[in-house]
Amino acid sequence: MSTPRRTRDAGLVLAGCAVLLGAWQWWSVGRPAVLVPSPYETGLALRRLADEGLLLTEIGRTLGRTALSSALALLIGVVWGLASGWSGPADGLGRPLRAVLLGVPPIIPVVMGMVWWGSGAGVPVFVATLVSVPVVAVGIAEAVRSLDSDLMEMATTFRVGTRQRLRHLVLPALSAPLLASVALVGTTSLRTTVMAELLAAHDGVGARIAEARTNLATDEVFAWAAVTVAVALLVEHLVVGPLRSRARRWQSVPADTPTDAGLSPNVLERTIR
Repeated sequence: MSTPRRTRDAGLVLAGCAVLLGAWQWWSVGRPAVLVPSPYETGLALRRLADEGLLLTEIGRTLGRTALSSALALLIGVVWGLASGWSGPADGLGRPLRAVLLGVPPIIPVVMGMVWWGSGAGVPVFVATLVSVPVVAVGIAEAVRSLDSDLMEMATTFRVGTRQRLRHLVLPALSAPLLASVALVGTTSLRTTVMAELLAAHDGVGARIAEARTNLATDEVFAWAAVTVAVALLVEHLVVGPLRSRARRWQSVPADTPTDAGLSPNVLERTIR
């Protein structure tokens, strides 16, 4: 991306943030802080939370649960998606469970987790994992089905090894949907973890939001909400963005005739050699 375009995009982002802050300030004018705290009052609450040592501690707990649930969701979802994509019977057997997990509201797993284990750190991890797994499985299964059958047949004909086939044919085709799943699972897990903490945990960002709501400390509710959004954007910028760029470089291969999966016969030719 050229420097002028980066500058223009950064300017647009800053302008959008200014519009949001202006609308927030306008909405808070003439209203008590218990209903709509201003950006300044929210900033004071944020500073107070930082001075008390709560900010980094609770963010760390929530991020730890988010990372654990994301890793579990990706592990289970990728295995499930590969099985569903490669095997029709496996896809048929897993379809009812996938439909149930995609259709059930997240509040139901929260309630069931509280019934089974009570309030604690395990419930947010369980709920975030359960919500994210089917999303990953569907994306990976669709990517597997979209693999170019002609190239795979050629690889079999020329006896290309399993390791080379995975590295040069399968993984480049799966990299984009996999990284899309990483991005989606990360943000979904973060939101779900905070929601589950609010209802079923004693610590974490969600639990602090519940405590602030009980105390009618709306400025702290807004502060924790702003922190959650900032963390999600930071993860997107520092983790997901670089991984997505890596996937684009991986998929950009010299091709005479690109295929639907983003591969080309040239890749197979180099692999065979």
